Amino acid sequence: MLVSSKKKNISVLIPDGESHLLLYIVNCLSQEKDIDIYVMSSNKHNPMRYSRYIKGFSYYVQTHSDLDWIEHINTEVEKHNIDVIMPIFETRIKTLIQLQSKIKEQDKIGLLPSLTDYKTAFNKNQLTKHLKGNKLPFAKSVTVTAIEDLEKIENLDFPVIIKPIEGFGGGQGIFKFDTIRDLKKHFNKAEFKYENIIQEYIEGYDIDCSVLCRNGEILAHTIQKGNMMGANQFSPQFGLEFLYEEELYKVIKKLMKSLNWSGVAHIDMRYDNHTNQFKAIEVNTRFWVSVEASLLAGVNFPYLYCLSSLGQEFNKPEYECVKYLSLKGLIKKIKQEKLFVFNIKFMRNNTALKFIFTDPIPTAYKFIWRTKNILISRFRKLF
Repeated sequence: MLVSSKKKNISVLIPDGESHLLLYIVNCLSQEKDIDIYVMSSNKHNPMRYSRYIKGFSYYVQTHSDLDWIEHINTEVEKHNIDVIMPIFETRIKTLIQLQSKIKEQDKIGLLPSLTDYKTAFNKNQLTKHLKGNKLPFAKSVTVTAIEDLEKIENLDFPVIIKPIEGFGGGQGIFKFDTIRDLKKHFNKAEFKYENIIQEYIEGYDIDCSVLCRNGEILAHTIQKGNMMGANQFSPQFGLEFLYEEELYKVIKKLMKSLNWSGVAHIDMRYDNHTNQFKAIEVNTRFWVSVEASLLAGVNFPYLYCLSSLGQEFNKPEYECVKYLSLKGLIKKIKQEKLFVFNIKFMRNNTALKFIFTDPIPTAYKFIWRTKNILISRFRKLF
């Protein structure tokens, strides 16, 4: 990769360090020697505050005012001479987009889409309309807020899936139904705490694309397909394999261009066996859990985000078609194949173990903290 010369380290501020994604982002940034990592968090007991790779960790009590959060960012930027403000999760990315005019040093804000484009990508109903309007492959769907809305699904073919129209992630709130009867049973039991989208279930397979963009142009990407199921059908996969798929990439290029996207995104796609098309299912408008996997394949998205936010040029990286296992995937693999524990090369190069070995304290702290809470909970039940 070719980059322009730099006089000093890049100081990056992650202002939403309470996100579960922080571990993965820090692991990626830690691979570059010219990065100084600063973290803001509303979680005082965040295990990552003990990471050897975080140069500065600041705890701020969470308030109900987003302006307080912005003011904390301004304080940290001035205190540490921050070069790039890089939010990593949806909630705070949206907040920063909405209130970016309140940031004192505007040139420090990392790549972000416009609020309109963000809402279009984030809201599954708006995304479906956008896909249809731009003649991009999509899954037919309807929005429902009450059981009476089930009349709208007459034009949908079963099976269908139901999921929250915004947010959640990780497979939460997603259910599959084979008949209208089963769907109605679900709605008779469920409370309508949020809008839902009912979408035709596409017979085929999941495949994802991760991107970094500037003004709709893709600066870096990886394509990955699951090869080991996670906790359930709709949760993140325990195992991945990277591949090139030109037809899918054409859809992604057109989609990102139509959104005029800036920043990162992780697009959930599904290959339709009946139409032989790659269809966009949803856009995760943030970093993603498997960002470490992309790093091991050859694309360091958090680092490239910093470079591109600073206007530094780099050649579009090519990635290797490697396989990857999360820690849960590795444990599952070893249970299935006991001798796999001797595959040291794979575990060193294709799993997250390398990050734990080089920065073990956060993981140890997290384990101790969780164990303590479990023991306290069990003790209370006894009495």
